[in-house]
Parts: sequence; structure tokens; C-alpha cells
Amino acid sequence: MNLKQICILFLIGIAFSCNTPVEKPLLSHVNTLIGTATGTKDPTSLQPGNMESFGQTTPAITAPFAMTQWTPQTTLGEHKCNAPFYFGQGILNGFRATHWTSGSCVKDYGSFTLMPISGEASHLPQIRRATLLIDSESLTPAYGAFHLMEYEVIAEITATKRSGMFRLSWANPTNPAIVFDINNNEGKGFISYDPERKEIVAENPVSRLYNGNGQSAGFSGYMVVKFDCEISGFTPYSDYQLFSDSTQLFDMPRMGAKVSLSPPENNIVHIKIGTSFTSLENARENLEAEIPGWDFYAVKSNLESTWEKLLGTIRVEGGTPEQTKEFYTAIYHSCLHPRLYSDVDGSYPGFGDDSSIHVAEGFDYYCDFSAWDTYRAQMPLLSIIAPKEYQDMMTSLVKKADQGGWLPTFPMWNSYTSAMIGDHAGAILGDAIMKGFEIDNESAWKYIRQNAFEIPADFDAYTDGKGRRGLRTYLEYGYIPLEDEVLEAFHTHEQVSRTLEYSYNDWVLSQVASKLGHESDAEELTFRAQNYRNVFDPDKGWVCGRFTDGTFTDEFEADKPMYYITEGTPKHYTWYVPHDPTGLMELMGGKDNYLARLQHFIDNKEYWHGNEPSHHIPYMFNFAGRWDLTQKTVKNILDTEYQDNAGGLPGNDDAGQLSAWYVFSSMGFYPVAPGSNEYQLSSPVFSKVTLKLDKKYYDGKNFVLETNATSDTGIFSKVKLNGKDSGTVLKHEDLVKGGKLSFMK
Repeated sequence: MNLKQICILFLIGIAFSCNTPVEKPLLSHVNTLIGTATGTKDPTSLQPGNMESFGQTTPAITAPFAMTQWTPQTTLGEHKCNAPFYFGQGILNGFRATHWTSGSCVKDYGSFTLMPISGEASHLPQIRRATLLIDSESLTPAYGAFHLMEYEVIAEITATKRSGMFRLSWANPTNPAIVFDINNNEGKGFISYDPERKEIVAENPVSRLYNGNGQSAGFSGYMVVKFDCEISGFTPYSDYQLFSDSTQLFDMPRMGAKVSLSPPENNIVHIKIGTSFTSLENARENLEAEIPGWDFYAVKSNLESTWEKLLGTIRVEGGTPEQTKEFYTAIYHSCLHPRLYSDVDGSYPGFGDDSSIHVAEGFDYYCDFSAWDTYRAQMPLLSIIAPKEYQDMMTSLVKKADQGGWLPTFPMWNSYTSAMIGDHAGAILGDAIMKGFEIDNESAWKYIRQNAFEIPADFDAYTDGKGRRGLRTYLEYGYIPLEDEVLEAFHTHEQVSRTLEYSYNDWVLSQVASKLGHESDAEELTFRAQNYRNVFDPDKGWVCGRFTDGTFTDEFEADKPMYYITEGTPKHYTWYVPHDPTGLMELMGGKDNYLARLQHFIDNKEYWHGNEPSHHIPYMFNFAGRWDLTQKTVKNILDTEYQDNAGGLPGNDDAGQLSAWYVFSSMGFYPVAPGSNEYQLSSPVFSKVTLKLDKKYYDGKNFVLETNATSDTGIFSKVKLNGKDSGTVLKHEDLVKGGKLSFMK
């Protein structure tokens, strides 16, 4: 069969599926290219010199929350803020088994790349690259097909939680081969060929970011590769140097191997790859458990069913085709993280400095939470649509604290980090406790309380990421003064933003303490939750840096980045009082002033949707009785900041937070203050939304949001819950009991 015949059959299959008179699968509404290019907004005036304008996603072929994702690769190495794929580059240098945190500005780790080639092609990625012709129609979360014209091969990809599978169809190939790269920037790892098993095995040691440098995370990414054809040659390499007489290579820069193949008569080769974070043997066991045979399309079908089930937890009716695609793509992006770390037998690497292998009993172990971003909407969304995985994620956070001694504030690379600000892993756990999830509440409370009240005695442990940054002065002054440069943090300074976020964190903890009966702690934390007032300068009318003597700095511009503000301006962070908008209203001189300033902030285009601290702000109109302005503002953001194309996100998706905002807001509600068990209402963009609740976790069957009319302006004047007049608050307990929320003009 030649390449032309293969392409014709492939296109006939697509055409046949499109003509089948059945309801379109939900997967067909997912555009995995959204977020892979420069976004809808340019934030460089607010955050110059970074990648905030990019969505930083990849068109990942993956199971939900998978250990390893599979993506076409257009970039090389594992570098900070360097996603494996960018749309529009027009080249392909391989397919990556990636652990990139979707939408982030961190780094990939423990990854491998493979590239099918033929003829006399070079093994070097910068030379062997092929023309990349790609569109959303050839990609779904469960399947990808790529035509590499230079090598006359079609590469098809599908996956499981811990493994991937390739179907490679060559047309009359000369010297067909696969090149494998170990994407380790420090020249660590190995690759080896076992002729008895007909396996390629490899290791890529993981490094984490610490003040911009790679530091060992204490574990590795492992890969075991099996073929359904004969291997006719194995040539490891390090950069330009080939080692033709060797079957293995250790610790060399830019290393990998070229594997020559003897394909069968039909020139179709299947490859399956198992991965693990614990050992080669467990990578092999993961592969044998998840892909025991060679039926590529059976694996593809299973993954399609998995995604259909997850996407089907929310059904929407009405809306435009673009809105439907944006919605289901947002669910896809929201369900990529946290990342599964445990093997099929439960094994996972110990957290932080714990170098032992642990076994997860009765749960799956997860990491890569990106907690500063995801506590806001992505994790609350998972509590509704993926409660089993969500509960395991909460248990995973507690296990991290058990093994490391402290609850991590921003757990990535299965390690502590001092990245970002706040104490939001505690907020995530607190929200879960308030919602009644079955976790070890007292252990969770012990660790979230420790972060709020204690400082590590060892400064090295503090700089490593244990405990809250700047806590000593926060406890002493009720704010973090400018004299405290917070040198123990990845992001130094940012004292005002830290104070505001700790105030919210303390409020969440006060709710948890009260629920669990720790009344003394609840009282103190309730008092501390008012610390946001201490950085509000009444003369300037905005939050501002403050010294130990109580005076405010003159180094201030309300709408410009300031060193004491995190990724934004004083105007952005002044609105960061999600737990007490009424108190903020009081500081601003009452409801009328509050509304005028909020309206000016929105109308003057000072709102920055591409970064998380602003995400709750459109809903702040509700607290002053202007639900209509919330609806208007949210609808405008949905319409202008999100698009059904590669540049369709307004900034870094940050492990799905931007996408989760879209999911909630297009349904018509949003968790302004996780931990409150309340959602503020906007209005749905769809005529009907049906949330299908998991009966193992919730009493209700379905919760329906519907409108009695379509509205071009998105403005509704009345809402009823189960037929009774309701306000602009939806309680979590009402949602999970099931029922109907009706929006009326």
C-alpha cells in the first residue's frame, strides 16, 4: 500500500464518520489547538519581558489527569517557560512523552521524544525536522494523525493514563527508523537496547526549578518501548557523536538513539511505550497492564469513551458552535492536572527529600497542583465533575505533608517550591473539608494550621519552600512591611500581595477551624482575615506598600507594576478581598464609591483577565446589588477574551485555571471565595446546562440551569431555584442536591 492509498483511506474514514446520522461525539467539540499560540491580549505593559501573552498549552493526546501526555514537538529541551509545542512554527522535530504543566511558565521534566524517519535522515532534531501541517480536525484528546511528508509516513497516536501507542504507516520506506531523544538539559540519564526483550529503555532524571536553576527532584522519568517488528540496528548518540558498537549510553549531553526497523510487508509498525516515575520495571508493568496487546484502535476507542464520559458530566444546549467548542475545550484543559504519579500497583516516589518508594493504598497519588492558580476555579470545578479524582488529590496533599513534614504551598515536580505567593494548598484542602469530602480532616488541619502559625527553624528548609513566606513579620505587624524583602522566596518582595492573600487564606482556615471545633484558632484566624485592611492606604484609595512604622510608601502608581505587588498593579490587587467585599466597600467609602471605582476599572480596560488575581473581580458587582453589571462584564469577557483558534486564550492557562473560569462563567456561576460553599451568579450563555452528578458522592442526580429566553445582551432580571425566587448566590449544597436554576428576563 502506497502513501497515496493510505491518505485516501484515512480521509474516507473521516468523511464516513462525518456523514453518520448520529449525535456528534463531545470530543468533536474539543479544539486541542486552543491556547498554543500568542493569545487574545498583550499584557506586556503590565508584566513586561515574559510569556504571559501565550496560552502555553499543547495539543496533548492524553487520558484525563494522566501521568504522561503525548504531543507533537516544535521546541527542544526542558527549559523554563518553553512549551513543547507552539502553533504556527511549521516544523515538527518529534513527538514528546511530556510532563509539561499545561499553560504554565515552569519547565518540562522527565520527558522523551521520538521521531519516525527514513532514508539518510540525520538523528539531530534541529536537522531531521519535518514540515508540520496541522489543523484541529486531525486532533482530539484521544487521537492524533500527522503526515510527515519528508519521510513518507503517517504517524497516529493514542494513549492511556501511563502509556502511549503509535501506529506508523510508511509508503515504500528506505531505511525506516525511530530516533529517541532524552530531553535532559544537564546531560543526565541513559538509553539502552535489550535484544532479548526487543525493548528500548531509558531514564531522564528530573530537575526542578529553584531560583531559576535546575536542582535534583530525587526521581526520574522512565520509559520502556516495545515494537511489533524486528529491530535491525541500535545506534546511540551524543549530539553529533555516534556510538555504533554500543547498546547503551549514560550521562552524555543531548543523547539518544537511532533505532533501525525491519517493518512487515504492509510497512505498518506499532510502537507502545510505558512510563513511570519509580522504575523501569514499573514502566514495563504499567504498559503491560494498560496496553497488553497491539490493537491500536481498541486503545483509541477506550480513551475516546473515557473522555466522552468526563465531558458528558456537563451537557449544554443552545449557544453558538464556537461557544460549544470553547466550552468543551475548556473542560479538556481543566482536566489535565493535577498529574497522576502512582503506578498501576500504587507505587510513587516520596515527596520532597523522602527518597523512598511509597504505595498508595485505596487512592491514586497526584502532583503538579499549580495551587496559586488552580485554587480559584479549576480545583472547585473538579470537585463537581471529577469527585473521585478530586478526593484522591486531597489525600495526596496530606500524604505530601506526612512525608515532608510541611504542607507544600505550590507542589510541583513532587517537591516543595518557593514559587508564587500565598498558602493556597491549604485553601484547596480547606474548600474540600468545607464541602464534606472524606479525607483525614485532623491531619489536614494539623498541616494547614502549621503553615499559618509556625516558621521552619532551619532557614534552608524555609528557602526550600516549607511554610509561608514572610510569616514572621505578617504575624508581628498584621501585614508584611517593606523592610521584609522576603528573601526566602522565589519571588522576593511582593509584600502587599502576600498580605492580601494570607488574609484570604486565614479566612478559609477560620471556616475550617470552626467546622472542626477548634474555636480558639477560629477566633484568631477570623481576626487575621481582616489584615487586608492594613495595606489599604485611605489617602491613595488603593492598597500600597507599608513600612514597619505604619507609614505608606510614596513609591506608588495605581495602574503600574510595583515591586510590592505580584504580577499586576495596586488597582488589580485592591480588589483581592474575595472573602469580605462588604469590608472593602466600607474602606472605599460606601457602596456608591465602590461601584463607581469598579465600573471605571472595567470600563477603562484596567481589568487583566490573562492573570489569575483578577478572575473574581467581574463578580464583585453582585455584592453591591448590581447583578446586571456582573452579567454584562462576564459576557464581554467570554466574547472577547476567548476564541476558537490557536490564539484563543488571553494568557497562560496555568494548569487549566483560565479554562475553568470559562466553564463556570459560561454556565452562569463562579466560586468567588472557595471555602465559602457559595457561588456568585452571572448568567448562562447556553439556553440549558445539565450537570450530571456522581451518585457515589452526591445525593442529587442532575442540576439544571436554564433560561426562558435568549438574550443578546446576556442580561436577566430574575432567577428562581426550584421554582422559588432566589438571589444571586447559589449554595454548593443546593447544587449537589440536584434541582433547577431558572434565569428569566
